[in-house]
Amino acid sequence: MSRKTENIFLEINELNRLQNNLESMAKELDNRELMDIQFEMGQRLKSLKFWIESLYLYNGKSTSNAKKTSSRENGKLGGRPPKEITAARKEIVEIEKNILPEIEHSLKMTDDLDEEEKLNQQKLTLNKKMDELKETVAKWQAARIC
Repeated sequence: MSRKTENIFLEINELNRLQNNLESMAKELDNRELMDIQFEMGQRLKSLKFWIESLYLYNGKSTSNAKKTSSRENGKLGGRPPKEITAARKEIVEIEKNILPEIEHSLKMTDDLDEEEKLNQQKLTLNKKMDELKETVAKWQAARIC
């Protein structure tokens, strides 16, 4: 067991001890003693949070042969996509999976011609925007392959 894990368990045990003391002695304590125990429990919680954060701070930071190989392969393909491309991809998915189906459903349910025209206009606008986004992504992918 690592030192960090041991410290986490020590802090948890100490918090349990304080909680048991607080419960068993709650009737006998005056306000000052109660406030001291609560303060100490707060300090222990802060310490526990620190140890947990430090324990998991370095997860995934080691370099293995598999990580090195995949990093090289990704680099050959141009590396990580720019934020603009990632955002465009997310927006395409959002439009296709959520917004357009909702508009289609509303079109089927409406009897109002004005509402139907408004929904059709929204659908047309979204399709144009999606085409532009797909074109942006396709240009980036084409430039990446060359």
